[in-house]
Amino acid sequence: MKQILLKNVILFMAVCGLFSCQEYEIGEVPTTKAATETYAGTLYAYLADKDAHPQVTFDSLLFLIDSLPGLKDSLERHVPMTVFAIPDPCFEKALYALNRYRSSYELGDELSLKDFLIEPFTVWDTIINQITTEEFDTIVVARNYDYRRLLDSLVCSYCFDGEYTMQNISEVGGAVEPVALTFGHQMRMEAGRISASGAEELGSRYMRLVETSGSKVTTQWVNAEVETFNLATSNAWVHILSKEHEFGFNNFEQLFYNYGNEKKKVEE
Repeated sequence: MKQILLKNVILFMAVCGLFSCQEYEIGEVPTTKAATETYAGTLYAYLADKDAHPQVTFDSLLFLIDSLPGLKDSLERHVPMTVFAIPDPCFEKALYALNRYRSSYELGDELSLKDFLIEPFTVWDTIINQITTEEFDTIVVARNYDYRRLLDSLVCSYCFDGEYTMQNISEVGGAVEPVALTFGHQMRMEAGRISASGAEELGSRYMRLVETSGSKVTTQWVNAEVETFNLATSNAWVHILSKEHEFGFNNFEQLFYNYGNEKKKVEE
């Protein structure tokens, strides 16, 4: 007898708990700078205006905002909102780590962000039913892959409904745990001052976005340090992340390393 069981294996792991230790950006100096300025335009216009931030570019982030279905509309519709802007080097770090891993294990050609914007697809796999002993008894499994949705969920983990500034986070104990845009994943924001000579009010300010993966164990958290905070646009508060941050909170490699090998896995 041939049993057919349809099972969806969804790749939606963008914000799951896959981190082994708490991490900080290499070379991190916790001296976050206040922007103390207002930009006369939208969040999108600010990111695209290179004159407004000559020391940092957001081309990769803009590319994803333009390419991921509905994302640009969501960023314009949710007012007010807070965005932790991801500089280009953060994406470069993630892609470098991914492609180095793929090269080491001969998993295919180098990949770019554009490669993950393909339409969702399904791979059908036939496996032997281990429950029965009947000969040729098989199970058919449908494995659904949606790399574009994974990428979308990663970007949205940096975007939030509402206003989150250095001041209002500090006023509620220095930490809040809001839900990220669209996918409902809970993140953590921290802000405050580092004590200087025992006096906290004299210390350097810091602000960070934290991926906790739902864990209360702080050594498992991954931090993204903010380099410039509290820039106000017409529809959002913007905090610019350090260039040392790796896009995806070090999860990018684990989500996309097997891209292009899904059918090969079945054929084997």
